Amino acid sequence: MKALIYLPLLAAALLLGWQLRHEPQQQASGTANANTASAPIQAAPDAFTTLLRTAPEPAPAPQAASLRGTEVDGRLQSNADGSLLISDQLRHLFDYYLSTAGEQSHAQINAQVQALITASLQEPARGQALDLFQRYLDYQQQLVQLEQDFPAAADLDALWARQEAVQRLRAGLFSSEEHRAFFAGEELYNRFTLERLSILRNPDLSDADKAYEVEALRERLPEDMQALLVPQIHQDLREQTNALREQGADAAEVRALRLSLVGPEATDRLEALDQQRAAWQQRLSAFNREREAILNQPGLADSDRANAIQALLEERFDRSEQLRISALEARQPTR
Repeated sequence: MKALIYLPLLAAALLLGWQLRHEPQQQASGTANANTASAPIQAAPDAFTTLLRTAPEPAPAPQAASLRGTEVDGRLQSNADGSLLISDQLRHLFDYYLSTAGEQSHAQINAQVQALITASLQEPARGQALDLFQRYLDYQQQLVQLEQDFPAAADLDALWARQEAVQRLRAGLFSSEEHRAFFAGEELYNRFTLERLSILRNPDLSDADKAYEVEALRERLPEDMQALLVPQIHQDLREQTNALREQGADAAEVRALRLSLVGPEATDRLEALDQQRAAWQQRLSAFNREREAILNQPGLADSDRANAIQALLEERFDRSEQLRISALEARQPTR
């Protein structure tokens, strides 16, 4: 799910920001300026602009090792009138190359994207794509600075404030069409997440009420978003359930977690599955104890032990269960 709607590619942005702070800039003549290595991050957009708008179709540097053998994610497309087609594919393309920040310099990344745009598009789409890429780089830089004003915190008001600040930043750099194409899915998911947290932290709601509220919130999402959420929710549920059980949580705590993540109907199904698994484990443990008793019984020939164990197996389990036990035993180390 592309890191689930990017969420929000902060690692790449942070790496890019680090490079912009530490990588020495080049003077226009090509000579190194020893003093610019410590230049503030605000100087970087000028360097990007010079590279993007004045360099004459540079050949791209070799791709990062992490991208070799992969397909380029995203597409460059134009409309019938020759203008740039604005879609989420553009952001996918930019992020595909920007994901190598730290592995490549920002100049190499820029050269690769610029060369691809130049080779793939004609004017006016070419100039529009280069301009949009520049503004996306500006956004990444400013996002790094914004994150410094909103450190990670569990305070819900601070999380809402950060979300609103990011949306204002985007609105200032991108047109409404670009904003929607690049960030609509991410912002929808983030609002869902924050509204879900608001429900879960509401002291006036019971666990059951919270579960129904969260389920109703999820059902109001577009169908494609709900489909994308399912694997992430189940992964979160597995991880958090295992963590709770390792901490010694009781059944009520596990139930509350399930209700908050997947709602009452799925929670009931999971609890029924838990009961089936517990009953299976009890039957399997009882069989293993009796089998061990047969194996340890003195005076029995190997063939008699094998016949007694087979008879016990057929008595306690149906054919499909016997095959399941055989598969489990095949994965066990030889005694």
